[in-house]
Amino acid sequence: MKIGISGKGGSGKTTISATLARVFARQGFPVLAIDGDPNPNLGMALGLKPETLEEVKSIPRGIAERKTDEDGKMRLELKYSVEEIAALHGIAAPDGVRLLVGTKVEAPGAG
Repeated sequence: MKIGISGKGGSGKTTISATLARVFARQGFPVLAIDGDPNPNLGMALGLKPETLEEVKSIPRGIAERKTDEDGKMRLELKYSVEEIAALHGIAAPDGVRLLVGTKVEAPGAG
Protein backbone atom coordinates (compact mmCIF):
# COMPACT_ATOMS: atom_id res chain seq x y z
CA MET A 1 0.00 0.00 0.00
CA LYS A 2 1.19 3.53 -0.73
CA ILE A 3 -0.21 6.61 0.98
CA GLY A 4 0.58 10.17 -0.06
CA ILE A 5 -0.32 13.18 2.08
CA SER A 6 -0.68 16.59 0.42
CA GLY A 7 -2.27 19.90 1.25
CA LYS A 8 -1.58 23.56 1.83
CA GLY A 9 1.05 24.79 4.25
CA GLY A 10 0.16 24.50 7.91
CA SER A 11 -2.59 21.93 7.35
CA GLY A 12 -0.96 19.19 9.47
CA LYS A 13 0.55 17.01 6.73
CA THR A 14 3.67 16.15 8.72
CA THR A 15 1.73 15.32 11.89
CA ILE A 16 -0.74 13.13 10.02
CA SER A 17 2.06 11.40 8.11
CA ALA A 18 4.05 10.63 11.26
CA THR A 19 0.98 9.39 13.10
CA LEU A 20 -0.06 7.07 10.27
CA ALA A 21 3.50 5.79 9.84
CA ARG A 22 3.85 4.93 13.51
CA VAL A 23 0.40 3.34 13.78
CA PHE A 24 1.01 1.09 10.76
CA ALA A 25 4.51 0.18 11.95
CA ARG A 26 3.23 -0.70 15.42
CA GLN A 27 0.74 -3.05 13.75
CA GLY A 28 3.63 -4.87 12.09
CA PHE A 29 3.50 -3.35 8.62
CA PRO A 30 6.81 -2.35 7.00
CA VAL A 31 6.79 1.45 6.74
CA LEU A 32 9.05 3.63 4.63
CA ALA A 33 8.29 7.29 5.35
CA ILE A 34 9.61 9.78 2.81
CA ASP A 35 9.91 13.45 3.73
CA GLY A 36 9.73 15.42 0.49
CA ASP A 37 9.57 18.85 2.10
CA PRO A 38 12.60 21.14 1.50
CA ASN A 39 12.34 21.97 5.22
CA PRO A 40 12.11 18.38 6.49
CA ASN A 41 10.46 17.87 9.88
CA LEU A 42 9.00 14.38 9.54
CA GLY A 43 11.95 12.91 11.44
CA MET A 44 11.18 15.11 14.47
CA ALA A 45 7.50 14.16 14.27
CA LEU A 46 8.53 10.49 14.21
CA GLY A 47 10.55 10.98 17.40
CA LEU A 48 14.13 11.25 16.14
CA LYS A 49 16.48 13.53 18.06
CA PRO A 50 17.70 16.76 16.40
CA GLU A 51 21.35 15.65 16.59
CA THR A 52 20.47 12.42 14.79
CA LEU A 53 18.62 14.31 12.08
CA GLU A 54 21.57 16.63 11.49
CA GLU A 55 23.52 13.63 10.21
CA VAL A 56 20.78 12.47 7.83
CA LYS A 57 21.66 13.06 4.19
CA SER A 58 18.99 13.58 1.59
CA ILE A 59 18.59 11.15 -1.29
CA PRO A 60 21.20 12.03 -3.94
CA ARG A 61 19.83 13.59 -7.11
CA GLY A 62 21.72 11.03 -9.19
CA ILE A 63 19.61 8.17 -7.80
CA ALA A 64 17.46 8.30 -10.95
CA GLU A 65 18.35 8.59 -14.60
CA ARG A 66 16.44 9.83 -17.62
CA LYS A 67 15.44 7.10 -20.04
CA THR A 68 13.59 7.16 -23.34
CA ASP A 69 10.92 4.49 -23.62
CA GLU A 70 9.85 2.65 -26.79
CA ASP A 71 7.37 5.44 -27.63
CA GLY A 72 10.11 8.08 -27.44
CA LYS A 73 8.83 9.52 -24.16
CA MET A 74 11.32 10.60 -21.49
CA ARG A 75 10.90 9.17 -18.01
CA LEU A 76 12.93 8.83 -14.84
CA GLU A 77 14.07 5.38 -13.77
CA LEU A 78 15.60 4.52 -10.41
CA LYS A 79 19.15 3.17 -10.60
CA TYR A 80 18.51 0.99 -7.54
CA SER A 81 15.53 -0.80 -6.03
CA VAL A 82 13.49 0.97 -3.37
CA GLU A 83 14.84 -1.55 -0.85
CA GLU A 84 18.43 -0.70 -1.78
CA ILE A 85 17.72 3.04 -1.59
CA ALA A 86 16.10 2.64 1.84
CA ALA A 87 19.04 0.57 3.08
CA LEU A 88 21.67 2.99 1.74
CA HIS A 89 20.02 6.33 2.53
CA GLY A 90 17.35 5.61 5.13
CA ILE A 91 17.52 5.92 8.87
CA ALA A 92 15.74 3.84 11.50
CA ALA A 93 13.08 5.76 13.39
CA PRO A 94 11.01 4.73 16.43
CA ASP A 95 8.39 1.99 16.17
CA GLY A 96 10.11 0.34 13.20
CA VAL A 97 9.59 3.18 10.72
CA ARG A 98 12.37 3.76 8.16
CA LEU A 99 12.81 7.41 7.12
CA LEU A 100 14.11 8.79 3.84
CA VAL A 101 14.68 12.51 3.38
CA GLY A 102 13.89 13.34 -0.23
CA THR A 103 15.38 16.79 -0.31
CA LYS A 104 16.62 19.49 1.99
CA VAL A 105 18.49 22.73 1.72
CA GLU A 106 22.12 21.87 2.43
CA ALA A 107 23.56 25.39 2.13
CA PRO A 108 22.37 28.93 1.38
CA GLY A 109 21.47 29.33 -2.26
CA ALA A 110 21.33 25.55 -2.78
CA GLY A 111 17.53 25.16 -2.53
